[in-house]
Formats: sequence, structure tokens, C-alpha cells
Amino acid sequence: MAPTNHRQKIAGEATKHPALVMLRGALVAALVVGVNAAAVSTVAAGLPGLWGALLGLLIVVVFSGAGLFALHLSRNTTPTMQLAVAMASYTGRIAVFGGLLAIALSSDTLAKYVNLTVLGLVALVVVMGWMAGEIWAWSRLRVPIYNLDKEVTR
Repeated sequence: MAPTNHRQKIAGEATKHPALVMLRGALVAALVVGVNAAAVSTVAAGLPGLWGALLGLLIVVVFSGAGLFALHLSRNTTPTMQLAVAMASYTGRIAVFGGLLAIALSSDTLAKYVNLTVLGLVALVVVMGWMAGEIWAWSRLRVPIYNLDKEVTR
């Protein structure tokens, strides 16, 4: 048998970086859904539809990816701190997204080049794809139910 360059997984071995695995699964699903939505939007609404679809895809990937990346950065902290990071990340992302959305909806220049209806619809569809990819990746993680690093003494 030829040697392989990648590290072979041991049966039962825990996933080292679950947030990155979930990020990869979600990103792949979001890109597949987003690219297909962009193609359909271009046919349906022309160039403004394409720009709306691509902007919707970009917004979802950046904002959703930032949350999983924040969780990855907090992986070595306590569960309480991880929850605090997740909640702060979510709150911050929603606040920034709301501000950007308010600016976008009041911009006549953006509305001239971007189909805002397509942007909203594609963003919703891509979020569903992102969540499906994240759930799919999570279902394949190996997360131990107890701490394997500490030895039990009697």
C-alpha cells in the first residue's frame, strides 16, 4: 500500500477543531446554494439580480462565518466563556447587520445597481443552506461525552 500524506484518523478519536469542521461544511453548502441562486437570479432579473444574489451570499458567509470563527478562537476556554463569546458574537453581528441593512435600504445608488428583493431572497435561501451544511457537519463530529485527558483515580 502506498503511503499517504494525510494523517489517518484513529477510530473514536475526537475532532480537534469542531468549529472549523462546521465552518467548512456550512461554507460548502452555502456556496453551492448561493452560486445556483445567483445563476437563477441572473436569468430572472439580469445584472442587478446577479449583484443582489452575490451580495446576499457574501453577507451570509461573512456574518455566519464570523460567528463560527469566534467560537473556534474560544475553544480553549470554559463552557461559560464560550457561551458568552457566542452570545456577544451573535449580538454584535446582528447589530452590525442591522446597521448595514438600514444603510443599504436607504441608498438610492445601491438600489440602482442591485436588486434588493433578490438580495433578501438569496440571503434567506443561503442561510438555510448554511444551516443545513452546519448541521450536516456537526452530525459527523466526534465529540467525547467525557474528558479523556484526565485520569480517573479511586
